[in-house]
Parts: sequence; C-alpha cells; structure tokens
Amino acid sequence: MSGVTHPAAREDLGWVWPAAAASHLFADAGELTSEWESAPWRVRVTAKGEAAVLGPWRTHLPIMAIRGMWCSGSRVPLLLEDLRVVARQQGFERMLSPLVPKEHAAPYERAGLERAQEVVVYRHDRLERLRSAPSGQPPTGVRLTVATVAALRPVRDVDTAAFDDFWRYDERMLTRYMASDRVGLAYRNDQVVGYTLSTLQGSESTLGRLAVAPGEQGRGIGAALLTEALASGARDGAVGMTLCTQVENGASRRLYERAGFKESPGHLVGLLSGPL
Repeated sequence: MSGVTHPAAREDLGWVWPAAAASHLFADAGELTSEWESAPWRVRVTAKGEAAVLGPWRTHLPIMAIRGMWCSGSRVPLLLEDLRVVARQQGFERMLSPLVPKEHAAPYERAGLERAQEVVVYRHDRLERLRSAPSGQPPTGVRLTVATVAALRPVRDVDTAAFDDFWRYDERMLTRYMASDRVGLAYRNDQVVGYTLSTLQGSESTLGRLAVAPGEQGRGIGAALLTEALASGARDGAVGMTLCTQVENGASRRLYERAGFKESPGHLVGLLSGPL
C-alpha cells in the first residue's frame, strides 16, 4: 500500500480543482468530480496539501500518466516513489511524468525517471489581425468543414495512421476531445484526410491536434487546416493561439513558423520510468 498519498475525499476536490483547471486537465469541475467518482485512485492528495491527478496515458499502452502533480521540488522523489506503488497496484508497467520545464527535470531524474520526450511550445499572438482576413483556399479537390463526434471513426483512422503508438489517441480520448473541442476536417472525395482539434478559453485558443493522413502529407492540407483553425479562433475573439509539438518534428515546426507562430523560450520534457 502507498503511504504518502491517499485517494482524495470529496471535500478535497474543491482545493484540487484550481490547480487542475490551471493545467487544463478538465473542462470543468464537474468533469474532475466524475473522474474521481469513477476511479477514486486517480485523484490523490497528501496530508501536506499536495495533490496528483493520474490516469492511463493511452489505453493501448500499459503506462500510467501523472497528468498533474503539485508539490515542492524537494518532495518530488518521495511522491514519485509512492505513485510507483499506485501504478503497480493498478496494473501499469511504467509511469510517465507530467510535462515539466526542462530546467525542472532534475528531481524526476533523481527518482529514476529518464527523459523520453522533449516538446517545444509555439504561440501566435496576432490573431486579431485575422478576424477580417479570408480563411484561404484549400488545395484542389479538398473540402474543409467543421465536424461533430459523429465523425469519430474516420478521425480515429487518420489519427492512428498519422501518429506512432505513443502519441496516437485512443478512442476514449478522441471521444472526449471531440465532444468538447472544435473539430476541423479536411475531406477528399468524401474521405477524411486530416483534422484539427482546437479550444477557446476566454481570449486564448489552443491547438491540441493537427493530423494529416500520411498519403496526403506535403500537399498543403496541413497548412489549410491550420489557417482555418487560426481564422476560426480569431472570429471567435481569440487574441492568441498556443500549441506544442515534439522538438524533432521539423516538418511541423516549419509549418507553424510559416503560419506566424513564434517559438516560446524553454522546452518541456516528459520523463518515463523503467519497468515497475
């Protein structure tokens, strides 16, 4: 049994929620409560007022993700050792840290985790200039539209083809995101060949996903989808859009930079444990 953390009680959710909201882990407090009700082990707290939100990284991978963890740096190794126990109890084989600034990775490394992914953050902070601009024309033979969760299956097929096992979404995640996010679709001959997921919170927009089927990449579809998502955010009142991509993903980085995104200072890293 773990001893440092314990499952949150209902009254704990009130003070966990602001941290979870700031990290954009849930759409609202009700979603946090539903997560806790369905699996209490996923929201954990300590007697010192620390907290962690856990869950599967992907249902097709035996990795427990620490979606958010709030404690001092000196306490990170202690909490990670405790969460290893939780991961084993839940049948996971490895444990993945939250994305943390590269300069804050040392406590995780002292706990035995190794850097697995490095991510760069991009931001477009001039969306107001796009509010009256045309959205641009997609490539010949391609049609852009906005989708609903009814398009889950073709979107899932594109996502599976476009990403490796570590990054591709499982059906549970796609269902959740498509129910809450704006879904932009690219069709060719009535077949989905690309999509975006974007959200708007106040005056800030986030691009959570841009995927193009491998056979359609390099044909301008990604640029058209990105332009459409930017224009939509601008029309809805966003002043900026933020996104993340892997450091080594040169093609995506060039696409974002051509669209006016600027790289933010510093990189984020995700750290992975060895076998538990």
